[in-house]
Parts: sequence; C-alpha cells; structure tokens
Amino acid sequence: MFGYIGQEEAMNRLQLVGLVWLMTMILLGCATTAMPPSETTVSILRSYRNELQSRVASGHLAPVQARELLYTKLGEIQPPLPDLEKLVEFRKQVEAQVEAKTLTPEQAESRLAARESEMMARWEEMAAKYAKEQREFERLRKQQEQGFQEQQMPMYKNLPR
Repeated sequence: MFGYIGQEEAMNRLQLVGLVWLMTMILLGCATTAMPPSETTVSILRSYRNELQSRVASGHLAPVQARELLYTKLGEIQPPLPDLEKLVEFRKQVEAQVEAKTLTPEQAESRLAARESEMMARWEEMAAKYAKEQREFERLRKQQEQGFQEQQMPMYKNLPR
C-alpha cells in the first residue's frame, strides 16, 4: 500500500522540497538582513541625485543644500536603505573634520561624493541581484504549480486513443 512510488511522483516531491528550501532561504535572508532597495527606487534616487548635481552645476543650488536634500530623500525611503546609517555617520565624521580644519571643504566634498557614489553603486547591485532572485523564485513557483496541475489531471490523459 505504501511501498513503491513512481519516478515522476518522486521527481515532483523532490522539486517541492527544493522549492520549499529556496523559499525558506529567501525568507531567512530577508529576516536577517536589511531589505535591498528595488530597482525602481534606485533609479529614482539616481535621477534625483543627478538633478541635484545639475542644479548645483548651474548655480541654482549650493552644494550643502543639495547634499541636505539628498540625505533627506535617502532617509524617507521605506524600508530603510541598507547601511544608510553608515553613510550618515561618515558624513558627520567628514563634517567634523572640516570644522576641526583637518579637511578643506573641497576635500570633504570630494570624499562625500565618492562615498555616496559607492553606496549608490552598491544599492544598484543589491537591487539587481534581488530582482534576479525574485524572477528565479517566480519561475520556480510557476514551474511547481504547472507540475502540480499536471499531477492533478486524470490518469487517462496518457491512454492510447
């Protein structure tokens, strides 16, 4: 009664175990690390940063004002951007160095711009990786659903006509 199972059923069970394992790993990963930003969020941030830089270059906005607007926008993102607090802390350290006259404002601007560019690139990579994982998860889910539907069909589908 419980002995032999067919090869197809064994493969379906194996796929189900794999899908459950993948879902568990994704959920554990999401629960233990900051949620990566979406590709759309990163694209919007990149455009906003470029717009602010253009306004600074044209003289319509001071660099300090542009940076304040950028950090305000970064702080509004939900869920919070991974390692944003480290970027904010770096900014505070650089500003303290300017006040202590160990850095010139130009040096500070250069360091902050470089760190911000690194973070944007990192967020872009994270967003692309997360989107790829989500597409793969969706593909596996659809494949599993299709296998389940085929398994539920009447057995006579394979009978000769």
